Amino acid sequence: MATLTEASAFSRKAIKYGGIGFVAVTLLWYVGVALVNYYISLNPPPLPPASVDFGPLQGVNFPKNETRPQLTLELPTGAIPVFPDRMRVYYAPTRRSGFADPDKALEVATALGFLFKPEQPTETRYVWSNQDQLSSKLDMNIVSGPFSLVKQWQNNPAIASMANFTSDKQVIIETSNYLRKSGLLEDDTIGFEKLTYLKNDAGKLIPALSLSDADFVQLDYFRKNIDEIDPESKTKKVKATYPFYRTDPSKGLIRIVVSGSKQPNEKVISMEYSYTFINYTQNGTYPIKTGEQAWQELSTGGGFVSPTGPQSGEVKIRKIFLGYYDSNVNQKYAMPIYIFLGDQGFAAYVSAVRNEWIESK
Repeated sequence: MATLTEASAFSRKAIKYGGIGFVAVTLLWYVGVALVNYYISLNPPPLPPASVDFGPLQGVNFPKNETRPQLTLELPTGAIPVFPDRMRVYYAPTRRSGFADPDKALEVATALGFLFKPEQPTETRYVWSNQDQLSSKLDMNIVSGPFSLVKQWQNNPAIASMANFTSDKQVIIETSNYLRKSGLLEDDTIGFEKLTYLKNDAGKLIPALSLSDADFVQLDYFRKNIDEIDPESKTKKVKATYPFYRTDPSKGLIRIVVSGSKQPNEKVISMEYSYTFINYTQNGTYPIKTGEQAWQELSTGGGFVSPTGPQSGEVKIRKIFLGYYDSNVNQKYAMPIYIFLGDQGFAAYVSAVRNEWIESK
Protein backbone atom coordinates (compact mmCIF):
# COMPACT_ATOMS: atom_id res chain seq x y z
CA MET A 1 0.00 0.00 0.00
CA ALA A 2 1.44 3.38 -1.04
CA THR A 3 2.46 5.78 1.69
CA LEU A 4 1.22 9.37 1.84
CA THR A 5 4.61 10.60 0.62
CA GLU A 6 4.54 8.30 -2.41
CA ALA A 7 0.97 9.33 -3.22
CA SER A 8 1.94 13.01 -3.03
CA ALA A 9 4.92 12.46 -5.34
CA PHE A 10 2.76 10.57 -7.82
CA SER A 11 0.18 13.39 -7.83
CA ARG A 12 2.85 16.00 -8.52
CA LYS A 13 4.19 13.93 -11.43
CA ALA A 14 0.67 13.44 -12.77
CA ILE A 15 -0.03 17.18 -12.65
CA LYS A 16 3.35 17.97 -14.22
CA TYR A 17 3.15 15.51 -17.09
CA GLY A 18 -0.58 16.10 -17.52
CA GLY A 19 0.11 19.81 -17.95
CA ILE A 20 2.86 19.09 -20.45
CA GLY A 21 0.53 16.78 -22.34
CA PHE A 22 -2.24 19.38 -22.40
CA VAL A 23 0.11 22.03 -23.75
CA ALA A 24 1.42 19.60 -26.37
CA VAL A 25 -2.09 18.62 -27.50
CA THR A 26 -3.12 22.30 -27.65
CA LEU A 27 -0.06 23.22 -29.73
CA LEU A 28 -0.66 20.29 -32.06
CA TRP A 29 -4.28 21.38 -32.51
CA TYR A 30 -3.31 24.94 -33.43
CA VAL A 31 -0.55 23.72 -35.73
CA GLY A 32 -2.97 21.32 -37.38
CA VAL A 33 -5.58 24.03 -37.92
CA ALA A 34 -2.92 26.37 -39.33
CA LEU A 35 -1.69 23.68 -41.71
CA VAL A 36 -5.24 22.94 -42.89
CA ASN A 37 -5.95 26.65 -43.47
CA TYR A 38 -2.64 27.04 -45.30
CA TYR A 39 -3.46 24.09 -47.53
CA ILE A 40 -6.93 25.53 -48.26
CA SER A 41 -5.39 28.91 -49.10
CA LEU A 42 -3.08 27.18 -51.61
CA ASN A 43 -5.79 24.86 -52.89
CA PRO A 44 -9.13 26.65 -52.41
CA PRO A 45 -12.25 24.66 -53.21
CA PRO A 46 -13.65 25.54 -56.63
CA LEU A 47 -16.39 28.16 -56.71
CA PRO A 48 -19.82 27.08 -57.86
CA PRO A 49 -20.50 27.82 -61.54
CA ALA A 50 -21.57 31.35 -62.48
CA SER A 51 -25.35 31.71 -62.15
CA VAL A 52 -25.94 33.17 -65.69
CA ASP A 53 -29.45 34.11 -64.57
CA PHE A 54 -30.42 35.93 -67.76
CA GLY A 55 -29.16 33.29 -70.19
CA PRO A 56 -27.31 34.48 -73.34
CA LEU A 57 -26.93 38.26 -73.45
CA GLN A 58 -26.94 40.90 -76.14
CA GLY A 59 -23.44 42.18 -76.79
CA VAL A 60 -22.31 45.54 -75.48
CA ASN A 61 -23.50 48.16 -77.95
CA PHE A 62 -20.25 50.05 -78.57
CA PRO A 63 -20.19 52.78 -81.25
CA LYS A 64 -18.07 51.97 -84.29
CA ASN A 65 -14.49 53.20 -84.51
CA GLU A 66 -13.22 54.63 -87.78
CA THR A 67 -9.64 55.09 -86.59
CA ARG A 68 -7.52 54.15 -83.60
CA PRO A 69 -3.88 54.54 -82.56
CA GLN A 70 -1.27 51.81 -82.32
CA LEU A 71 -1.33 50.37 -78.80
CA THR A 72 1.45 48.99 -76.62
CA LEU A 73 1.37 47.79 -73.02
CA GLU A 74 3.49 49.55 -70.43
CA LEU A 75 2.03 48.55 -67.07
CA PRO A 76 3.57 49.34 -63.65
CA THR A 77 4.30 45.67 -62.87
CA GLY A 78 5.11 44.71 -66.45
CA ALA A 79 2.34 42.09 -66.44
CA ILE A 80 -1.43 42.11 -66.92
CA PRO A 81 -3.11 41.74 -63.50
CA VAL A 82 -5.05 38.63 -62.49
CA PHE A 83 -8.78 39.34 -62.42
CA PRO A 84 -11.75 37.36 -61.02
CA ASP A 85 -13.29 34.72 -63.24
CA ARG A 86 -16.81 36.19 -63.05
CA MET A 87 -18.67 39.48 -62.80
CA ARG A 88 -22.23 40.50 -62.06
CA VAL A 89 -24.57 41.61 -64.84
CA TYR A 90 -27.40 43.93 -63.75
CA TYR A 91 -30.86 44.21 -65.24
CA ALA A 92 -31.47 47.61 -66.85
CA PRO A 93 -35.03 47.91 -68.23
CA THR A 94 -35.25 49.23 -71.76
CA ARG A 95 -37.22 52.28 -70.68
CA ARG A 96 -34.36 54.49 -69.64
CA SER A 97 -36.12 57.01 -67.42
CA GLY A 98 -39.01 57.49 -65.06
CA PHE A 99 -40.74 60.02 -67.35
CA ALA A 100 -40.97 57.93 -70.52
CA ASP A 101 -44.55 58.90 -71.37
CA PRO A 102 -46.26 62.11 -72.52
CA ASP A 103 -47.86 63.10 -69.20
CA LYS A 104 -44.67 62.66 -67.20
CA ALA A 105 -42.65 64.43 -69.90
CA LEU A 106 -44.99 67.42 -69.61
CA GLU A 107 -44.49 67.43 -65.82
CA VAL A 108 -40.71 67.53 -66.21
CA ALA A 109 -40.94 70.28 -68.83
CA THR A 110 -43.14 72.34 -66.52
CA ALA A 111 -40.66 71.90 -63.66
CA LEU A 112 -37.93 73.20 -65.99
CA GLY A 113 -39.97 76.30 -66.86
CA PHE A 114 -41.58 75.25 -70.16
CA LEU A 115 -45.31 75.83 -69.75
CA PHE A 116 -46.57 75.86 -73.31
CA LYS A 117 -47.54 73.01 -75.61
CA PRO A 118 -44.53 71.44 -77.36
CA GLU A 119 -43.97 70.79 -81.02
CA GLN A 120 -43.92 67.11 -82.00
CA PRO A 121 -41.51 66.48 -84.91
CA THR A 122 -42.05 62.74 -84.34
CA GLU A 123 -44.22 60.57 -82.11
CA THR A 124 -41.40 60.20 -79.58
CA ARG A 125 -39.74 63.62 -79.79
CA TYR A 126 -41.14 66.72 -78.08
CA VAL A 127 -39.59 70.19 -78.50
CA TRP A 128 -40.46 73.18 -76.31
CA SER A 129 -39.37 76.71 -77.29
CA ASN A 130 -39.86 79.68 -74.96
CA GLN A 131 -40.18 83.12 -76.50
CA ASP A 132 -38.07 84.65 -73.74
CA GLN A 133 -34.91 86.74 -73.78
CA LEU A 134 -32.69 83.63 -73.69
CA SER A 135 -34.60 81.73 -76.43
CA SER A 136 -34.81 78.70 -74.14
CA LYS A 137 -35.27 75.33 -75.85
CA LEU A 138 -35.98 71.85 -74.47
CA ASP A 139 -35.64 68.82 -76.77
CA MET A 140 -36.79 65.47 -75.30
CA ASN A 141 -37.24 61.88 -76.42
CA ILE A 142 -40.24 60.89 -74.30
CA VAL A 143 -39.69 57.14 -74.78
CA SER A 144 -35.97 56.59 -74.30
CA GLY A 145 -35.65 59.52 -71.90
CA PRO A 146 -32.66 61.73 -72.76
CA PHE A 147 -33.14 65.44 -73.28
CA SER A 148 -31.16 68.62 -73.84
CA LEU A 149 -31.90 72.07 -72.45
CA VAL A 150 -30.19 75.10 -74.00
CA LYS A 151 -30.49 78.80 -73.20
CA GLN A 152 -28.79 81.52 -75.23
CA TRP A 153 -27.18 83.30 -72.28
CA GLN A 154 -25.27 85.47 -74.78
CA ASN A 155 -28.56 87.36 -75.33
CA ASN A 156 -28.02 88.77 -71.84
CA PRO A 157 -24.22 89.09 -71.42
CA ALA A 158 -24.72 90.48 -67.92
CA ILE A 159 -25.35 86.91 -66.71
CA ALA A 160 -21.64 86.19 -67.09
CA SER A 161 -20.84 88.93 -64.58
CA MET A 162 -23.20 87.70 -61.88
CA ALA A 163 -20.90 84.97 -60.54
CA ASN A 164 -21.03 84.76 -56.74
CA PHE A 165 -19.93 81.18 -56.15
CA THR A 166 -18.63 80.73 -52.61
CA SER A 167 -17.47 77.09 -52.67
CA ASP A 168 -17.68 73.84 -54.63
CA LYS A 169 -19.94 72.44 -51.92
CA GLN A 170 -22.35 75.34 -52.24
CA VAL A 171 -22.57 74.88 -56.02
CA ILE A 172 -23.21 71.13 -55.65
CA ILE A 173 -25.89 71.61 -52.98
CA GLU A 174 -27.78 74.30 -54.90
CA THR A 175 -27.62 72.43 -58.22
CA SER A 176 -28.61 69.12 -56.64
CA ASN A 177 -31.59 70.80 -54.95
CA TYR A 178 -32.66 72.18 -58.34
CA LEU A 179 -32.48 68.71 -59.92
CA ARG A 180 -34.26 67.13 -56.96
CA LYS A 181 -37.16 69.59 -57.16
CA SER A 182 -37.45 68.84 -60.87
CA GLY A 183 -37.54 65.08 -60.17
CA LEU A 184 -34.25 64.53 -62.01
CA LEU A 185 -31.79 63.61 -59.25
CA GLU A 186 -31.31 59.86 -58.74
CA ASP A 187 -29.81 58.21 -55.66
CA ASP A 188 -27.01 56.49 -57.56
CA THR A 189 -25.63 59.80 -58.85
CA ILE A 190 -25.43 61.58 -55.48
CA GLY A 191 -21.88 62.11 -54.27
CA PHE A 192 -20.23 61.47 -57.63
CA GLU A 193 -20.11 64.99 -59.04
CA LYS A 194 -17.27 66.59 -60.98
CA LEU A 195 -16.96 70.37 -61.28
CA THR A 196 -15.43 72.26 -64.21
CA TYR A 197 -14.92 76.02 -63.97
CA LEU A 198 -15.84 78.07 -67.05
CA LYS A 199 -15.58 81.69 -68.08
CA ASN A 200 -16.88 83.89 -70.85
CA ASP A 201 -14.58 84.55 -73.78
CA ALA A 202 -16.38 86.64 -76.40
CA GLY A 203 -19.59 84.65 -76.01
CA LYS A 204 -17.90 81.25 -75.75
CA LEU A 205 -17.26 79.20 -72.62
CA ILE A 206 -13.62 78.28 -71.99
CA PRO A 207 -11.94 76.69 -68.95
CA ALA A 208 -11.30 78.95 -65.96
CA LEU A 209 -8.40 78.48 -63.56
CA SER A 210 -10.40 78.45 -60.33
CA LEU A 211 -13.86 78.95 -58.84
CA SER A 212 -13.03 82.59 -58.08
CA ASP A 213 -12.16 83.09 -61.75
CA ALA A 214 -15.31 81.34 -63.05
CA ASP A 215 -18.36 82.97 -64.64
CA PHE A 216 -20.15 79.61 -64.85
CA VAL A 217 -19.72 76.15 -63.35
CA GLN A 218 -20.29 72.87 -65.16
CA LEU A 219 -21.32 69.86 -63.05
CA ASP A 220 -21.17 66.29 -64.30
CA TYR A 221 -23.12 63.72 -62.29
CA PHE A 222 -21.66 60.23 -62.66
CA ARG A 223 -23.12 56.92 -61.53
CA LYS A 224 -21.62 55.70 -58.28
CA ASN A 225 -19.25 52.72 -58.28
CA ILE A 226 -20.50 49.22 -57.58
CA ASP A 227 -18.84 47.81 -54.46
CA GLU A 228 -18.32 44.06 -54.21
CA ILE A 229 -18.76 43.08 -50.55
CA ASP A 230 -16.81 40.16 -49.09
CA PRO A 231 -19.59 37.70 -48.08
CA GLU A 232 -17.40 36.24 -45.33
CA SER A 233 -16.72 39.63 -43.71
CA LYS A 234 -18.77 40.51 -40.64
CA THR A 235 -17.95 44.19 -41.18
CA LYS A 236 -19.09 44.12 -44.83
CA LYS A 237 -15.58 44.77 -46.08
CA VAL A 238 -15.38 45.96 -49.69
CA LYS A 239 -13.13 43.58 -51.60
CA ALA A 240 -13.44 45.32 -54.98
CA THR A 241 -15.04 48.44 -56.46
CA TYR A 242 -16.09 48.84 -60.09
CA PRO A 243 -16.61 52.26 -61.76
CA PHE A 244 -18.95 53.08 -64.63
CA TYR A 245 -17.51 54.47 -67.87
CA ARG A 246 -19.37 56.17 -70.71
CA THR A 247 -18.54 56.59 -74.39
CA ASP A 248 -17.02 59.92 -73.36
CA PRO A 249 -15.44 59.09 -69.96
CA SER A 250 -15.36 62.77 -68.99
CA LYS A 251 -19.11 63.26 -69.42
CA GLY A 252 -21.60 62.43 -66.69
CA LEU A 253 -25.08 61.01 -67.01
CA ILE A 254 -26.23 64.53 -66.21
CA ARG A 255 -24.22 67.55 -67.37
CA ILE A 256 -25.52 70.91 -66.23
CA VAL A 257 -24.03 74.40 -66.51
CA VAL A 258 -25.11 77.00 -63.95
CA SER A 259 -24.62 80.75 -63.71
CA GLY A 260 -24.40 83.01 -60.68
CA SER A 261 -27.70 84.71 -61.44
CA LYS A 262 -30.39 84.74 -58.77
CA GLN A 263 -33.16 84.71 -61.37
CA PRO A 264 -34.65 81.17 -61.61
CA ASN A 265 -34.93 81.30 -65.41
CA GLU A 266 -31.26 82.33 -65.72
CA LYS A 267 -29.69 79.93 -63.19
CA VAL A 268 -29.37 76.89 -65.48
CA ILE A 269 -28.09 77.79 -68.93
CA SER A 270 -27.75 74.26 -70.30
CA MET A 271 -28.37 70.64 -69.36
CA GLU A 272 -27.81 67.27 -71.04
CA TYR A 273 -29.69 64.47 -69.31
CA SER A 274 -28.94 60.84 -70.18
CA TYR A 275 -29.70 58.96 -66.97
CA THR A 276 -30.57 55.27 -67.36
CA PHE A 277 -32.19 53.10 -64.70
CA ILE A 278 -30.43 50.01 -63.32
CA ASN A 279 -32.10 47.47 -61.06
CA TYR A 280 -29.21 46.60 -58.74
CA THR A 281 -31.23 43.94 -56.89
CA GLN A 282 -31.82 41.90 -60.06
CA ASN A 283 -28.47 40.52 -61.17
CA GLY A 284 -26.57 37.37 -62.03
CA THR A 285 -22.93 36.32 -62.33
CA TYR A 286 -21.33 35.53 -65.70
CA PRO A 287 -17.93 34.05 -66.56
CA ILE A 288 -15.58 36.67 -67.98
CA LYS A 289 -12.51 36.77 -70.19
CA THR A 290 -9.05 36.96 -68.72
CA GLY A 291 -7.10 40.20 -68.90
CA GLU A 292 -4.83 38.63 -71.52
CA GLN A 293 -7.82 37.70 -73.69
CA ALA A 294 -9.25 41.22 -73.41
CA TRP A 295 -5.90 42.77 -74.39
CA GLN A 296 -5.59 40.41 -77.35
CA GLU A 297 -9.06 41.44 -78.52
CA LEU A 298 -8.33 45.16 -78.20
CA SER A 299 -4.89 44.99 -79.79
CA THR A 300 -6.28 43.17 -82.84
CA GLY A 301 -8.98 45.75 -83.56
CA GLY A 302 -11.79 44.66 -81.23
CA GLY A 303 -13.49 46.59 -78.45
CA PHE A 304 -13.98 50.34 -78.54
CA VAL A 305 -11.66 53.34 -78.39
CA SER A 306 -13.19 56.51 -76.93
CA PRO A 307 -13.14 59.40 -79.44
CA THR A 308 -12.04 61.80 -76.70
CA GLY A 309 -8.45 60.48 -76.74
CA PRO A 310 -5.79 60.08 -79.46
CA GLN A 311 -7.00 58.45 -82.68
CA SER A 312 -3.63 58.01 -84.35
CA GLY A 313 0.06 57.59 -83.56
CA GLU A 314 1.22 55.34 -80.73
CA VAL A 315 -0.30 55.17 -77.25
CA LYS A 316 1.03 53.31 -74.22
CA ILE A 317 -1.53 51.55 -72.03
CA ARG A 318 -0.72 52.30 -68.39
CA LYS A 319 -3.66 50.74 -66.52
CA ILE A 320 -6.16 47.88 -66.94
CA PHE A 321 -9.14 47.25 -64.65
CA LEU A 322 -12.74 46.06 -64.61
CA GLY A 323 -15.83 48.26 -64.58
CA TYR A 324 -19.22 48.73 -66.25
CA TYR A 325 -20.35 50.43 -69.44
CA ASP A 326 -22.99 53.17 -69.33
CA SER A 327 -24.36 52.95 -72.85
CA ASN A 328 -25.59 55.96 -74.80
CA VAL A 329 -28.39 53.86 -76.28
CA ASN A 330 -30.93 51.41 -74.92
CA GLN A 331 -29.16 48.42 -73.38
CA LYS A 332 -31.13 45.78 -71.51
CA TYR A 333 -28.32 45.02 -69.06
CA ALA A 334 -25.49 46.87 -67.34
CA MET A 335 -22.54 44.89 -68.66
CA PRO A 336 -19.01 44.52 -67.27
CA ILE A 337 -16.10 45.72 -69.39
CA TYR A 338 -12.32 45.81 -69.29
CA ILE A 339 -11.10 49.41 -69.21
CA PHE A 340 -7.73 50.36 -70.70
CA LEU A 341 -6.32 53.79 -69.83
CA GLY A 342 -3.28 55.35 -71.44
CA ASP A 343 -1.45 58.56 -72.22
CA GLN A 344 -3.13 61.79 -73.37
CA GLY A 345 -6.53 60.84 -71.95
CA PHE A 346 -6.74 57.60 -73.92
CA ALA A 347 -9.54 55.20 -72.91
CA ALA A 348 -10.67 51.95 -74.52
CA TYR A 349 -13.17 49.26 -73.54
CA VAL A 350 -13.61 45.54 -74.22
CA SER A 351 -16.73 43.57 -73.29
CA ALA A 352 -15.79 41.29 -70.38
CA VAL A 353 -18.43 38.53 -70.58
CA ARG A 354 -17.11 35.45 -72.32
CA ASN A 355 -18.20 35.12 -75.96
CA GLU A 356 -20.11 31.89 -75.45
CA TRP A 357 -22.63 33.86 -73.36
CA ILE A 358 -23.12 36.57 -75.99
CA GLU A 359 -25.89 36.14 -78.55
CA SER A 360 -24.65 35.88 -82.12
CA LYS A 361 -25.87 38.70 -84.35
